[in-house]
Amino acid sequence: MDPVLNFKYLLRFEKRYGQMANGSLCVTKAMQHGLAQNWGIRATVLYDRPPEFFCPTSLQEKHKVSLSPSWATTGIGADDQNETLFTTQVDNDILLKPNRPALVVSSTSWTPDEDFGILLEAAVMYDRRVAALLDENDSADEGVLWKEISGGKQYLYPRLLFIITSRSPEKGKYEEKIKRLNLKRVGFRTMWLSAEEYPLLLGSADLGVCLHTSSSGLDLHVKVADMFGCGLPVCVVSYSRIDELVKVEKNGLLFSSSSELADELLVSVLYLTKTIDALKSLKNGALETCSSARWAAEWEEHAKPLISEVL
Repeated sequence: MDPVLNFKYLLRFEKRYGQMANGSLCVTKAMQHGLAQNWGIRATVLYDRPPEFFCPTSLQEKHKVSLSPSWATTGIGADDQNETLFTTQVDNDILLKPNRPALVVSSTSWTPDEDFGILLEAAVMYDRRVAALLDENDSADEGVLWKEISGGKQYLYPRLLFIITSRSPEKGKYEEKIKRLNLKRVGFRTMWLSAEEYPLLLGSADLGVCLHTSSSGLDLHVKVADMFGCGLPVCVVSYSRIDELVKVEKNGLLFSSSSELADELLVSVLYLTKTIDALKSLKNGALETCSSARWAAEWEEHAKPLISEVL
């Protein structure tokens, strides 16, 4: 069946049987309004919220996750159990390295709803801008730069390490694109993590990037809610209704172009050098967003009463 015809058929199906339901749930106020306006369906908003195990990661856990087999597959895993790219163990204490790269996480499926090209263009811009600011040349191999960081070399502008978590047939195509960019101050690694490791990665990161846009303009990305649960601020591509989740300069930042994202990356990661506190404020805002609104609480407040009412 033609995809367009199939979509129209599904809409008719949903409209007809949705109107027969005893109760309805939706994921945004915008969707609630649309259902009422167009289909005469009264729905209760049930926002996606992270479960309790999405939470900030301790220094001990950050050290442990950086030593995991998943990191070894990226080519920058640690050989020394006392040293990782981000942490060092001194006796029984785990410390963050002052010269560590900024760790940026993006969870993508490389679908039409996500323009991954924006992130690649922003990475190139960051790389070139830092090179110009520091008057650096591009003669060094990328691997040398990571070895220099491991050896203690410090940079005025932190190196960026993007971890892309995904399993997709499109992954190989984008990995080839990344290699051809010849980036020197930005690294990309793809990684697939277990359900136990994924929250630890989010809690270990400095910044999240979400490239998801809603084809309907009425839903939100659950991955952003998971990031907030871990106290991870986000840079999110702007589209209508995203303001129901992302509050600009409180828990995240919005961008509409690769240039805007590059600007946000440059400003956000400077907190690693102790020159600005912008990202610290965003981290606190991300935690506050989910401090009283976890999945269990959201279910108890909005879904359970509706179900009890219609039973």
